[in-house]
Amino acid sequence: MKVGFGAAGVVIIRQSLDQQSQDAQKHESIALNSKGSTVKCIFLFCDIRQFTDATESLQEEVFVFTNQIASVIHSICNSYGGSANKNVGDAFLMSWLLEDESKRKDWKPRSSSFVNSFDAQNVGVECQADKALYAVVRICIALYHDQYYIETLSAEARQRLLKKIGKRHGPVVQMGFGLHMGKAVQGAIGSERKLDATYISEAVEFAEFLESSTKQYGLKMLMSDAFYDILDPANRRRCRKIDQLFVPDEEEEGYLEGIELVDISEKIELYTYDMDVEATWRDSMDRAAARSRHESGSESASEQDHSAVGMKSSYLISSSRSGGTPAKKINRRIQMMKGSGVSNNSRREIRGAMGGSAPARPGTARRTSLLGIRNMKNSDGSREAAAALLSSDLLKRSPSLLEFDYAELNDRGVPSVMPPLVLPSSGAMYNSGVWNSKEIKKIRQRFSDGLFFQKFSEGLQAYYSKDWEQAKRCFRTILDRIEDGPSRYFMNQMDEHNGVPPRNFLPYGRV
Repeated sequence: MKVGFGAAGVVIIRQSLDQQSQDAQKHESIALNSKGSTVKCIFLFCDIRQFTDATESLQEEVFVFTNQIASVIHSICNSYGGSANKNVGDAFLMSWLLEDESKRKDWKPRSSSFVNSFDAQNVGVECQADKALYAVVRICIALYHDQYYIETLSAEARQRLLKKIGKRHGPVVQMGFGLHMGKAVQGAIGSERKLDATYISEAVEFAEFLESSTKQYGLKMLMSDAFYDILDPANRRRCRKIDQLFVPDEEEEGYLEGIELVDISEKIELYTYDMDVEATWRDSMDRAAARSRHESGSESASEQDHSAVGMKSSYLISSSRSGGTPAKKINRRIQMMKGSGVSNNSRREIRGAMGGSAPARPGTARRTSLLGIRNMKNSDGSREAAAALLSSDLLKRSPSLLEFDYAELNDRGVPSVMPPLVLPSSGAMYNSGVWNSKEIKKIRQRFSDGLFFQKFSEGLQAYYSKDWEQAKRCFRTILDRIEDGPSRYFMNQMDEHNGVPPRNFLPYGRV
């Protein structure tokens, strides 16, 4: 039932069944005249970027592609306490329930109904906001596993899609995320012929607004101050204020303008959590390049001694350079697992499956040559054994992105070989220590040097106070080090006015 109707649908159907049990005349129909219930939720609205291109390229296979993406979003969010509510083509609505208002009579709103902010002391959040934010971080990392999203497509559809997005930097699947916390009414909309269980709320609409605004600021995610306020203080310090907006009062907007309109309007602050996922393999690629240069020098020396070694050595060297065979891929995969958490016993199992011998002494791993398999490269049996090995469970254990040995980058700047993506099948253990893991620290390293946040904050305050020369210096300092979407956005805003604040300039954007 939860799969078909979503988290809100389960409650609605249960309420309908309860009414049916009390009224014998309604036992064959769903009660549609019952009122909804008010809940407090965290809403995550996420949308697939350039979905039109995917639809044109994949045609009828676009459903296969979209469902692969949905499996990642739903699995990760569910493992961290979230629930799937709506799948709307290229968009998904997820929710984290904070509290059912009908079960708490003493709740009082902190501010107006638009932002739906609440006093954190009166809301049993229980780390829900931190889990929602961490789920988005895990999804952003998972989006770089290109193979997972295209492996189920036909060769023709895959080729059309990759050709369509070939000039775009980044992974095949790119998404935007909007996180907001607010009040919503959950209920059933429709008739007995078609029924939808959904949330109705300005909070849901604002989560969608945040997602659409990520394109304007050049970001992956945006969060509202209502969501930001219920994060753990340590995670609030990790977030960056991007902008401040005001929501004009429709009744007052007709005869008020400028700062007077701002004074009576609702104020909203926007935040983001900065990530550099590509940093997880940047250092690995540098190390691989250094090894490649070293190995090239070694091979050149071997070629110079070729005549002295004889034909046998010549054969060994040429065999070691043969590429594209299953044995070559197996060898590379085994090298990738070194330091990846795969045990020595598992590696010996793999070598045994490849025809290698057991260790010569207990506790001693014997180095296995792949020469025998290389000589069998044209054997059907060898190819079948290699294919079985590459799909075995031993090689599906996903190592950390930091420990994986990356081979090369494709034209979009993404590694052509990534560790397998393993989705959680049940709830994941969450604690505050996840934010201090090596992987998370790596993707945050570029932003935690003490300069990035300070310079952006100085630039933002200078922009608001009309000191645009100082604002430009701060934003330019950031852009000289890293391509930052919000810094670029404010630079463009100032360039549109030739670097001079207009007379009607307000230190707020407008919703």
